Amino acid sequence: MKLGPQNSFAAFFFLQNLPRGMLLTVIPLQAYALMGNAQDTSALLFAVSIGGILAALVLPQIIKSIGLYPAYLLSCVTMVVSAIMMSIEQVWIFSAGLFFHVFSIAAAEVALSLYVMSRIARSDMTSFEPLRIFALVLALTIGPFLGVYFEARILHELPFIVCIVFMVASVFVFRLLKLQQTIVPASKSDSVNPLKYLSHYLKQPRLRLAYGLVLARSSWWTMFIIYAPIYAAQSDLGELTGAAIVSIGTAWTLSVPFWGWVARRYGVRQLLFWGFSFCSLLTFVVYLVVDKPYIASVVLIFCALGATMLDGVGNVLFFRAVRTGDRSEMTAVFVTYRDAGQLLTPGLYAVLLSFFALPVVFSTAAGWMIVAAWFCRYIPRRLR
Repeated sequence: MKLGPQNSFAAFFFLQNLPRGMLLTVIPLQAYALMGNAQDTSALLFAVSIGGILAALVLPQIIKSIGLYPAYLLSCVTMVVSAIMMSIEQVWIFSAGLFFHVFSIAAAEVALSLYVMSRIARSDMTSFEPLRIFALVLALTIGPFLGVYFEARILHELPFIVCIVFMVASVFVFRLLKLQQTIVPASKSDSVNPLKYLSHYLKQPRLRLAYGLVLARSSWWTMFIIYAPIYAAQSDLGELTGAAIVSIGTAWTLSVPFWGWVARRYGVRQLLFWGFSFCSLLTFVVYLVVDKPYIASVVLIFCALGATMLDGVGNVLFFRAVRTGDRSEMTAVFVTYRDAGQLLTPGLYAVLLSFFALPVVFSTAAGWMIVAAWFCRYIPRRLR
């Protein structure tokens, strides 16, 4: 059966994010092996994420200077460069490669978000977003276990080689879909000052709410992706078990289209409230049973179901709130939620782990998720 334009576009996100998925668990495990402990690993990821946020904020200037399609190609090139550098087992080269990796992901998300908003009507966002998220996170489900398996059982460099191959393939499919021909509305703003459009973003309550809620979601996934494998390694479950926890947990994303239907049927507000609440409760249960690794691992996997409920909404809150003339600048601010999550989460844990044992990561994550559930009361009831 021939895929329609929207389905083809959504399916593209699988190929685009498979290289990222291949390295999703490889990166924290390799960082942990190079740094030697969870606290120093957290500090490294914290430092790299600062650079990622700064890079994301200058992306509108880059797009204005070289154009949207070249900016997308730049994201692909930096992903290839990062894969080459991170395959080298030296701390400084790995760290530089990790920065390019973070920049690549941010650049791709800014560019592709602009393509989404130009190709998909606002009224179709709640039906398109679950498909896009499904394709995206399916790649992040398959990739983590395969990446660690390739690295541990076949060849250390293999996940990085596969990452490069799929990155090249994604560029080919991008052109096959003729996405480079998409006309993106020009920005009404002549400013390229990141602080100016950051201030403009923060003045809009709906955009602030969208950012805060997606930051909470992203930070939980950051915690899960980084510290579930480290917890498995410390608990003598093994690296492959840690990768399996991440892959099985993200496999709940197979249900994302269903949660998208729930959001359209019962409202975005209800779905987000129950998703945050459910995830918070089970994450705290992990903290309570952390000395029983097999039980804690199973509960962690079910925690991811709550986070997947949140993925059913995707970035709809932002897409519905942003004004057409502000898309480039506001998107550049919005996509820093991922880098902010990757910055704040290991940064917070770098401090906490100097005073507490590893289980503190689970109790803290449960805390911010229940706070996010409370803020869901500000989402308009009519939003579907």
